[in-house]
Amino acid sequence: MQLTYSCPNCSTTNRCDCATEKNHACAQCGWDFPVDAGKIVDGNPSCCLACGNDDLWRQKDFPQSLGILAVFLGAVLSSIAWYYYQPLIAIGILMGFAALDMILYLVMPDVLVCYRCHARHRVSAPGEQFAGYNHELGEKYRQDRIRQEQADAANPSGLT
Repeated sequence: MQLTYSCPNCSTTNRCDCATEKNHACAQCGWDFPVDAGKIVDGNPSCCLACGNDDLWRQKDFPQSLGILAVFLGAVLSSIAWYYYQPLIAIGILMGFAALDMILYLVMPDVLVCYRCHARHRVSAPGEQFAGYNHELGEKYRQDRIRQEQADAANPSGLT
């Protein structure tokens, strides 16, 4: 299993192979955390291996920027065909991009994402206990993050 996470100290993106590493350190600042093999059950993490949060959600392992580029390209190409009065070509372009999207959806593997730290756990077959994104739970973690940032800004010394 591969773990991609953002370092809490320096915000550098790091990767580690949880199957071989017992302790992982940030390449930039040296912040480290132990990789607990006991948190991996049947090839799936029982919680986030970076922050320990129990809430994970399933997502397709596909770069969103590439998906947006495909939508933009399909819209531009079909618009050009419509401009030249070629409606069958324009519809064919849109249907081709829709078919490509469906094929990618079926082929691309799933990745588990942590609601709190957004660490990505690449596993071979995520269990059925992990559902898709829950907007209510995502909003809860977003609000918690905002409150924590406001508290840190109000008390920069860290003293209570």
